[in-house]
Amino acid sequence: MALSDKNELYGVLLAGGSSVRMGKDKAQLRYGNRSQLEIALDLAGRHCSRVFLSLRQDQAVPIEAKTAGIAIIRDPVENTGPLAGILAALQEHPGKPWLILAVDLPFLNSDTLDYLINNRDADCPFTAFNSNFDGLPEPLCAIYEPMALPLLQDFFHKRGNRCPRKIMMQTNPKMLQLPSPHARALDNINTPDDYKEAIQRLNLINQ
Repeated sequence: MALSDKNELYGVLLAGGSSVRMGKDKAQLRYGNRSQLEIALDLAGRHCSRVFLSLRQDQAVPIEAKTAGIAIIRDPVENTGPLAGILAALQEHPGKPWLILAVDLPFLNSDTLDYLINNRDADCPFTAFNSNFDGLPEPLCAIYEPMALPLLQDFFHKRGNRCPRKIMMQTNPKMLQLPSPHARALDNINTPDDYKEAIQRLNLINQ
């Protein structure tokens, strides 16, 4: 059953990573006159009725979130990767479908999110894109239905599986191919060299 009602969708930006390889908070990297976090909050806000920011327990709330009045969801368990933030969000509002987004996706755009949302299948726990690199599910730009919560809890608490991708691979998600004009929309950045390349690519895209 495909659903296209965007107004019921909640969104959470996962910004609790330590950014060790980058050497600085990836959410604060600048693209033009805006930070990546500001861009991501704006993008999520255009597709979700409410947007939250996922942070570590000890992480300061960014000025962008304070200015926009964004609610914060704290990771309940440290050092468990993105699954901690995903679980915290779904547990905060267990009856809602969630758009889960990593904060370090500088090439993500509205067209890609529209395609994801318009092709969502509420009868599957997850709707996600196939990775262009390995064909596996992309769990950090995906829709998680309410039925995903008990599955994630079971894998995390009973089976010790902390990898959202591996969980998706075992739970029959609805899989989509990235639209060809935006085949690299989910490329993330992890190092200073990645950031330099992203700046160059975005300059070309915006010309």
